[in-house]
Amino acid sequence: MMRGILRAALASAALGACGCSVADNLSYRELAAELDAIVQVDGTGVDRRIHFADRAPVSAWYLRWALTQLLRWPLGFLFGTTHEGELDDPVGHVRALVSELPDEAGADLDTCTDALLHLVPLAELDTPIGVRVAALEASCRVAGQLPLPLFVGAAERFGLPPDPARVAAARTALQLGRPEQRGAEPLGQAQADAYAAALREIVASPLPAPHDRLALVGELRELHRRERDAGLRSRAAVALRRSLQHVLEGVLVRMVQGRDPQLAELRLCAIQHVRAAGGPEAVPFLLAVMAAPAAEVSTARPRLDPDPLVRLRLVHLCGQLRGELALRAVRLPGRDPWDAMAPADFLAWTILTETGYYSKLRVAATAALALCLSRRDVPQDLDWVRQWRETRQRQS
Repeated sequence: MMRGILRAALASAALGACGCSVADNLSYRELAAELDAIVQVDGTGVDRRIHFADRAPVSAWYLRWALTQLLRWPLGFLFGTTHEGELDDPVGHVRALVSELPDEAGADLDTCTDALLHLVPLAELDTPIGVRVAALEASCRVAGQLPLPLFVGAAERFGLPPDPARVAAARTALQLGRPEQRGAEPLGQAQADAYAAALREIVASPLPAPHDRLALVGELRELHRRERDAGLRSRAAVALRRSLQHVLEGVLVRMVQGRDPQLAELRLCAIQHVRAAGGPEAVPFLLAVMAAPAAEVSTARPRLDPDPLVRLRLVHLCGQLRGELALRAVRLPGRDPWDAMAPADFLAWTILTETGYYSKLRVAATAALALCLSRRDVPQDLDWVRQWRETRQRQS
């Protein structure tokens, strides 16, 4: 009898539930479980591919509807928390779940790590552009909640590969010192020091392959979760945070280096997050990683991203700089000195290489360069830009 009354009440209330989002009022565990059911990753390493299931178990509507929140556990016990059905819009469903994930992850290290392990593949692998942008936005929100010091001092440490022998030795030390290998006896001081040193070494520099960086996050998460020694658990947390930083910085750099015209929106999103995380000092770094080496520049591969909106965003960011920072050129390891391009140099190059005299990009770059150089006027002729550039080249 009671079940019949509840079923009738729920059926009538369902009419008001159709407008709620698929992610509303779900816990982190429920969101993650739903993502795991819909998002399917095939292959390993560089061969990983993602596809979305058309049919999957998803949360029941009464778990998501605000008016039934006080009854969610009794209703879930009586009728179940999930139901399997066809997904009319798997892409939109995943996008809604992804956007809600950071709010439920909070600032807990383990939960945020799990969230990033869900989000990073969605942001980086070949998924629809809307999902990739949402996953990138969500990843950066999670990084801010931890918080992770993304792109702080990036210019000084970017592109420095780890020593393979030291990484291999660190892996061996970590395996020997794993919590489950120790038994009931705590590590001696010498063993604990060696284990802590291995934790520092394994994250001293980013691993070369992106999938190896993500795999390392999973390994360090397990070490952190299993660690019983308070001191070593703290060291494991530091290493885990550092590995997450390496993963996210690598994702953002690879995104801004892309040239696919279909992914310009994703690059704009990544550019904004690099600037937001690294501050004004990140702008010269952005130019350095986005510019193709002079030896590789050709008709098929221009010096910088040809998308006009991407270039306009760079113009705006460069125009915000003054003094020494506007003239700072970041030279990356392995690049020739003449590859380095300061923000002011980029603006001058943009002004002089635009073909249309009334180019909107040229007008914006001219105003930005005048601001960078603290000029009170903004001449629209090109002579002053050529003169400034020639003077700068003679002085360099």
